[in-house]
Amino acid sequence: MKQRNKTIEIYILVIMVAFLAVCAIYGGVSLMNDPSGETIKLSEKLLKGTIFSNYLIPGVILFLTLGFFPLFLIFPLIFKPRWPVIDILNIYKSYHWSWTYTLYTAIVLIIWIDVQVLILKTGSVIQGIFGLLGVFILVLALSPRVKRYYKVQTHTRRHIDQPKQNEDKNIS
Repeated sequence: MKQRNKTIEIYILVIMVAFLAVCAIYGGVSLMNDPSGETIKLSEKLLKGTIFSNYLIPGVILFLTLGFFPLFLIFPLIFKPRWPVIDILNIYKSYHWSWTYTLYTAIVLIIWIDVQVLILKTGSVIQGIFGLLGVFILVLALSPRVKRYYKVQTHTRRHIDQPKQNEDKNIS
């Protein structure tokens, strides 16, 4: 079966996921190193009325879910390896698991930004940018050309059992 070529949309998707990973790793590490949030100009007053006394736990969550996880996705988005253990949580079995996990990442990013705005009762330009990034990743991942690229190529039993037309003619 013919290998599908990567389109410009695939490269843009990988770049957006990589951008998210780098930014979230930076933010997460900054919050873990300085839980007061001062190094990235976050006031601890924003946490008043939340379950957090500082930014350590949000930093860990940011680092793991929106930093490390998208960083891990870059290789499989490009090369589409078959890793059955990871495919277990793929709810769209007709698509490569990296595509599905990219959807998960976009949804988590959108929820992360929404929860920030709801809990902190304030928004900023940076939250708007990352909220839009989540929407763009989601829309791009759901675009027809991207879906076609990540569609799992399956062989039916009929395809395997059916001899080629040319072979049939040579037998007669």
